[in-house]
Amino acid sequence: MRSINTLTICFILLFLLPYLASAQQGPYKLDEVVVTASRIPTPLVDAPANVSIITDKDIEEMGATSITDIFKQEPGVFTTNLLNNPKQLQVDIRGSGETAPSNVLFLIDGRRINSIDMSGADLSQISLEMIERVEIYRGPATVLFGDNAITGVINFILKKGKGKPKVSAGLLAGSDGMFAPKLSVSGKQDKLAYYVLVSSYDTEGYRHNNSIFMKDIFGSFIFDAFKNLSISLKTGHHRDTSGMSGALSFADLTTGRYGRTDSKTPDDSSNTEDNFVDLGADIKFGDNITFSVNGSYRLRHSSSTYISSNWYSMRTFETYGVTPKISVNTPLLGFKNTFVAGFDYYRYPTKSSDFSPGIWATDSTTKINKTDYAFYINDEISPIKNLFLNFGYRTQKSSWDVKYTDNLGVTASVDDTVNDKNDAFRISANYLIGKNGNAFITYAKGFRTPATDELFNVFTVPPINQNLKTQQAKEVDAGIRYNITDWIGGSLTYFNSKTDNEIYYDPFTFANGNYDKTKREGIEAAIYLTLMKGLNLNLLYSYTDARFDGGAYDGNTIPLVPKNKFSSKLTYIWNDLTTNVILTYFGNRYMISDQKNQLPTLPGVTTIDINIKYVLKGLETIFGVKNITGKQYSEYGVASYPFGQPPTGNFYPSPERQFFFGLSYSY
Repeated sequence: MRSINTLTICFILLFLLPYLASAQQGPYKLDEVVVTASRIPTPLVDAPANVSIITDKDIEEMGATSITDIFKQEPGVFTTNLLNNPKQLQVDIRGSGETAPSNVLFLIDGRRINSIDMSGADLSQISLEMIERVEIYRGPATVLFGDNAITGVINFILKKGKGKPKVSAGLLAGSDGMFAPKLSVSGKQDKLAYYVLVSSYDTEGYRHNNSIFMKDIFGSFIFDAFKNLSISLKTGHHRDTSGMSGALSFADLTTGRYGRTDSKTPDDSSNTEDNFVDLGADIKFGDNITFSVNGSYRLRHSSSTYISSNWYSMRTFETYGVTPKISVNTPLLGFKNTFVAGFDYYRYPTKSSDFSPGIWATDSTTKINKTDYAFYINDEISPIKNLFLNFGYRTQKSSWDVKYTDNLGVTASVDDTVNDKNDAFRISANYLIGKNGNAFITYAKGFRTPATDELFNVFTVPPINQNLKTQQAKEVDAGIRYNITDWIGGSLTYFNSKTDNEIYYDPFTFANGNYDKTKREGIEAAIYLTLMKGLNLNLLYSYTDARFDGGAYDGNTIPLVPKNKFSSKLTYIWNDLTTNVILTYFGNRYMISDQKNQLPTLPGVTTIDINIKYVLKGLETIFGVKNITGKQYSEYGVASYPFGQPPTGNFYPSPERQFFFGLSYSY
């Protein structure tokens, strides 16, 4: 608590700074447009939440070679990467730990991409070259986006065509056999804007059987049919093949039986194909009313071969989505007012086939069809100058139709339906501090329904867990963004969240259940400095205290959540040469399934990345080194409890020093 008290004092001091300064502009980009905070485009300064915007320029400057790199510096955002590639990347906002894949919602241009099972979102379907910007919304956003958005939302906004026709080609290569070519065509002619990208990403990986080979095609087409009508079509195809190197136990690593780069599962592998189409229309009625509707379809096939355990699995996952909404920007009772209302319909038919030959043979088919119906509203009114009050509400009905067939006739078939209804709200006040910044306070309630493999398990009795409750959370956020002078700006946010019935997997009963209560408290801080012309420094820090609040684990720390995270980025721009030095630190964290906090923690680690970029007309080159000091660490670990033996840790070693070089040309 001493840390929180100290940080509270800092928060108060920062809040008073606006009254001591009168800057009109600064390094904090408060006028950048954000969509995720309200489902309509608004300036960042109007958002009553801690929202980060990462542009394609930012992604280039940080020397990102995969989606994983985007989140490394963000305060309150923690990544764990089992296999050191985007396919197994887990992104946590504000300390969910192992259940982060179900508690953080991922969107692509507002379209949900989370799976309805515990696997969450497969980020390998997003090529870096597609991204125009990334919006990270911290805190419950359930009112606007529904299930899974209980700790935050990450929205990938993809590129659109603009300007004169342009062709870009590039190649990125580096350690571990990384090879990533790309080719794009974009522009706008008359009423049609277009952007088409073909790319691939191949790497053998840091460890044995750690390879991944990805191919992507993406197209975005926007047609301004009339003055007040715009039609958009986005479509994409992704496929990948990857190895699954698995974990190494403490004994494996300490006895010399295996090295950090070795694998105990050298023949396990997976294949994925993912396709989507998203059709949308925006219709404007005058200057104040806009009606939008999107219809989307996604088809995903995946197969996994586990030679190590003699198990084969195939999955088919479909998503149908229809999301109409209306926004009205017109005075209410003489006050400035913006009203948004919408309906979200999603249907997720899934089919799973599992087969294991031998004496204990299994052969089964599971079909689960989840359907969500939701209605939401969000209203923002300004009763006095510079003060904006927000109120939002969502009601949502969900149903799961479960059908299970044992093709060998050993276990009984299942044919049942589960229904659930939930609601959420958000109340906030946002005060604009002149042109320099804003201060906000928000109180929100969110929910998270069970994933399909939490709800259904054929090996439990009964197979459908009717006792599993929907997870509910209530959270208070208070924060400020401010440009203190023309060379220094920053933000500070405090949050306090309390969760009832948090869903988790119990490693001792081998079943899913609900914790009594959990609580999370912390701060997220950012300082942006322009030290001199061409020399910029970003300092970012977060403190997250995530604990069990009652029950058998009362007072213990939630696994896989570091209390402290710090990062800095020093950028120097001299003519056409840009140099970046990035330092990242995250503290100790307990391993997955160590709710008792009885095993040693995963040690904290500091990494340093350096990259240099040179631009000459249409030619751009970049060279970089990640983890330049070659630190050896594991950012993901799992506790196991062998029968009759003491608990032990299992680790997924992270890469050491890596080099990369990129070359691109546009004309």
